[in-house]
Amino acid sequence: MGQLPTISVVLPTRDRPELLREAAESVLAQEWPPLELLVVEDGARGRASGVLHRLHRRGPVALRLLRGPGRGPGAARNVGLREARGELIAFLDDDDLWLPDKLRRQAIWFAQRPELGLVGALCVRRRDPMPLVPRPIGRRERLRPVTRAALVRANRLVTSSVLVRRACFDAVGGFDESLTLAQDWDMWLRIAGRCRVGIVLAALTVYRVHGGQRSADRLAMREWEVEVLRRELSRCGAGRHGTGLLHRRLAWAHCRLGRLLARRGDTTRAAEELRRSRALFPYSPMTWCSLLRCVLAHGAPAGAEP
Repeated sequence: MGQLPTISVVLPTRDRPELLREAAESVLAQEWPPLELLVVEDGARGRASGVLHRLHRRGPVALRLLRGPGRGPGAARNVGLREARGELIAFLDDDDLWLPDKLRRQAIWFAQRPELGLVGALCVRRRDPMPLVPRPIGRRERLRPVTRAALVRANRLVTSSVLVRRACFDAVGGFDESLTLAQDWDMWLRIAGRCRVGIVLAALTVYRVHGGQRSADRLAMREWEVEVLRRELSRCGAGRHGTGLLHRRLAWAHCRLGRLLARRGDTTRAAEELRRSRALFPYSPMTWCSLLRCVLAHGAPAGAEP
């Protein structure tokens, strides 16, 4: 096989120098070294520079420190995207890690299949990051296609696992900074609308479980799930192939949001979400039952239109 494509790694970080050090070391330990590691500091100034200063002599990888705008990981990734010079772009969160053969095994697929735009990998959840030992490639390592329809049903790609052809970002643009959550899911949907997507059936990324993680508010997650799907439906346009699945998926998202609001006692807003779900897909018994409970809890007359 010929030379593998060059890779830029974008690593956003915010005030976690010890985790950043471990993440950056997993990049520098790659069997196929990237062209550059772009660390985008999105928090207090100076803490990331100390980490990079201690690592700058660790091999052929160019280390660059960029300043983020302080608007979250999506905006920080866009800063890195604008500066990246590689043919492929990889993302790594500062609390995640890569196995040493991660980039090599994914880059091989890009070299073999020029139609691929994005390749993900499986992840493992661990508390202890060491040791990270490469696993032998089987006789025929599999790449499972990930269709746009599969991504509509659920986000099947962890951001720290993906490797993306730069041309995909040139075609679809950067991460949508107006989305507080689910920016990654929105991006993968946009890419899948234009490029082939696959996932290597090997665990090459470590999703770190640690006490400093901040769990997103569940209500906010449900709200942004609705927004991402609504935007995808708008991009597809009425009557295009696949909008039936999107209508049903968006209806389910509205239903889940409505049921959560009802459990929290906000029956007025819950009923609004459930009516939106019913309008998109009127054949769900769960939506009808949940809407009826909201109407009854709100004290509407028995004959009122729910």
